[in-house]
Amino acid sequence: MEKILKFFMKKNVYMTIILVIVGIVLYYILKKLINRYVENHRSSLNNKKVTYLNLLKGFIKYLIIIVIGAFILETNGINITSVIAGLGIASVIAGLALQDALKDIIMGINIIIDDYFSVGDVIKVNDVEGKVVSLGLKATKIKDINDGRVLVIANRNISSALIMTNAVPINIPLPYELSLKDAEKKINEIIKEIEKIDNIAKVDYLGIDEFADSAIIYKIVLRVEKDAKLSSKRKANCIVKSMLDEAGISIPYTQIDIHNK
Repeated sequence: MEKILKFFMKKNVYMTIILVIVGIVLYYILKKLINRYVENHRSSLNNKKVTYLNLLKGFIKYLIIIVIGAFILETNGINITSVIAGLGIASVIAGLALQDALKDIIMGINIIIDDYFSVGDVIKVNDVEGKVVSLGLKATKIKDINDGRVLVIANRNISSALIMTNAVPINIPLPYELSLKDAEKKINEIIKEIEKIDNIAKVDYLGIDEFADSAIIYKIVLRVEKDAKLSSKRKANCIVKSMLDEAGISIPYTQIDIHNK
C-alpha cells in the first residue's frame, strides 16, 4: 500500500491523472453546452448549422486530446520538440498506412465546406437512396427510404452522391379519343384528390409530355417531403387508376392483332 501511495505521490503521476481528469471534464462541459444550445435554438437552426455544431464537438474532442497529450508528455520529461521532429518520418509511414482514413477526412471536409449536403437531405449513393441522419469527418450515415436500414458509408465513397429533389413526376396515359378539354378536366380532378395525401404539399400539371403509340402522355409533378417520395407516388398512382376506372376511361396499352389465313 505504501509503495502504491508513493507511486501516486510522484509529481509526474498525479499531474498526469489531473490533466486527464481536466481534459475529460472540459470536453463534457463543452459538449453539454453545445447540446443545450442546439436544444434551445432548434427551431431557428437549419440542418447545415446543426451539422456544423456536431462536427465542432468532434473537433473539440481531438483538440483536447492533442493539447492534454502534449502537457502529459512534458510532465513526464519528454521533449515535445524532438517528438514533433520525429513526426516527419512517422507521418510518411502513417500516411501510407492510413491513406483511406485520410481520404475519408479530406472528403468529409470538402462535403462540409462546399455544402454538398447536410443532415436531413435525401441523397442517392449508387443504388441506395436515403435520408442523411449523421455527417462526420470519416463517414456519413443515411437511412434507406425503402426499408429503413441505416447505412454507414465512408466519405471517400460518397463523392458521387446526388441530392434528390422533392419532385416526383407521374405520367398519366389517356386515349387519343379523349379531347384535350375533357382530359385536362379529369386530370384537375385527380390533382385535387392527390393533394389530400399526407406529405404532398402541391401537385403541378405540366401538360402533354409525349404522343406515344397508343396514348397521349400527360405529366403531373408531386411536390413531396423527400423521405416520403415512394409511398406518395404509390398512393397517387392508385388514385389515378381508381378515378379513371370510375370515369370509364381505360388506360391505353399496345395491342397486337393476329390474322390467320
